[in-house]
Amino acid sequence: MKRFVIKTVCIALPLLVVALALEVLLRIIPNDYTFKKNYLDNHSFEIETLILGSSHSFYGINPDYFSRKTFNASHISQSLVYDLAIVKKYEDRFENLKTVVLPISYFTLYGKLEAGPESWRIKNYMIYYGMNSSKLFTDYFEVLSNRLDVNVKRLLSYYVFGNPAVTCTESGWGVGYNSKNAQDLIESGKTAAQRHTIKDLHSAKYQEIVNDNIQTLKTIIQWCKERRVRILLLTTPAFETYLKHLNAKQYNTTIKTTRDICADYSNCKYLNLIDDTRFVSTDFFDADHLSDRGAQKLSKLIGDVIVGWE
Repeated sequence: MKRFVIKTVCIALPLLVVALALEVLLRIIPNDYTFKKNYLDNHSFEIETLILGSSHSFYGINPDYFSRKTFNASHISQSLVYDLAIVKKYEDRFENLKTVVLPISYFTLYGKLEAGPESWRIKNYMIYYGMNSSKLFTDYFEVLSNRLDVNVKRLLSYYVFGNPAVTCTESGWGVGYNSKNAQDLIESGKTAAQRHTIKDLHSAKYQEIVNDNIQTLKTIIQWCKERRVRILLLTTPAFETYLKHLNAKQYNTTIKTTRDICADYSNCKYLNLIDDTRFVSTDFFDADHLSDRGAQKLSKLIGDVIVGWE
């Protein structure tokens, strides 16, 4: 038995050392989460307009086109509960906050990061934002949240090939969706709509998710109201090939629910631009995301709305 224990330790110890080394090396790599967390740590008190949300705002809203001090705190696949978590984390530092911009997409009310295919992103909030809301042990470690081959590729990409791991500007806008590299709008419209459509809308699971998201959204709006902060709810533009594949029930429920909630709060305005004809094919990177060109157009439009609201 003693020999077995010694042999087990001899095998496990090197593996543990390697895992620890990988964990440290992975955490050292700069990323959008560490960048935005550090920015908020040091500049929250300066921000007048805060942008939250998922990839639709990460790539679609560029703070550089706003007249007020604006920061984009969105992340890919960021669901409402993490929007709220970011707001709560820095609530005592938002001394000059006047407006929050929060996109409500076709999938927002039905989405929950924990229940989706990108649940691995939860570890970014636990590790880099210092949150502790996850009950899963694996969400607090890089090496346990992704496959080994994925982590090896990340290490090679940064340490060997020198590829930048931060994909946003100083103001938090995602730079990856350049119009020169735009995707096929026909195919991307169909696949994105299918990916975002819930097949069992009326199941107990999704009814619970919707109810939770509605409560979270109301909490964000109420938080803003108590601090005399305006909140602009926004459905970002999408190309026609995305729109025609949407489930009418899911879409109509999302829009009606958002309008109804917003109508109950004097500090809330809702802007639905999903089929706005001012946005043409060249404004899109793919069928549900704006390119850099489209982001410039949308950002100027939102900036004007906010100024006119003041």
